[in-house]
Amino acid sequence: MTYKVLIADDESIAREILQKQLQDYPQAQVVAVCKNGKEALASIDKHQPDLVFLDIQMPELNGIELAKSLNTDKLPLIIFVTAFDNYALQAFEANAIDYLLKPFDKERFDKTFQKALKQLQLTNKQDLTPIFDKYSQFFQQFAQPNYPEIVTVKDGGRIQLLKTADLIYIEAEGNYICLQTEKSKHLLYETLSSFEQKLNPKTFVRIHRSTIVNINFIKEIQSHFNGDYSVILKNTKVLRMSRNYKENLIH
Repeated sequence: MTYKVLIADDESIAREILQKQLQDYPQAQVVAVCKNGKEALASIDKHQPDLVFLDIQMPELNGIELAKSLNTDKLPLIIFVTAFDNYALQAFEANAIDYLLKPFDKERFDKTFQKALKQLQLTNKQDLTPIFDKYSQFFQQFAQPNYPEIVTVKDGGRIQLLKTADLIYIEAEGNYICLQTEKSKHLLYETLSSFEQKLNPKTFVRIHRSTIVNINFIKEIQSHFNGDYSVILKNTKVLRMSRNYKENLIH
């Protein structure tokens, strides 16, 4: 028995590798190869595949959004193609619906596809919905938000583009915030809390109610008798860190 297979991935090399691996399985009939989420959604509706290799991070419509929008009465078996870390992946290692961690080898692919074949042979597709719901909730929890790499700042009639990676620290100044880089200082009409939502918390840490710092520019931290701290930057600038925020840097 043959099963209709659809591939959706925005990386051409990933699509080519999946197609090459599937050539070893006569049970697999590749009915569509898609470059983005919207194209995949239309192709799934058209071809009604039995199995979908679905990348999570895709333009226009990501894998989670796509999967949620599918008609559950005709839900295909889904294998997520991801770049999530091993801790997240191991949580679902024993399930029938599997994942492929990029980059993957033939042995890993074979293991995944064999699971899919068994599931297709033994399970009615409508029974896959609860399993998919479990996967959807899991990946939504671990999905990485897209933090902007560029910040735009208006300066008179000009608009300057700043790399977020170049921001050393951000301070609140009245109704504005100050963006400090190694070479320049920029004022932006925005609250610190609002701007904080745009920054990757793994890199930018709040050390005071009015200060956020890029940890890549920190040289050392000094403690004071009153419980506060001084954050010494590589450029010798000293920032105050209050005791209320010390756990953001000191664990």
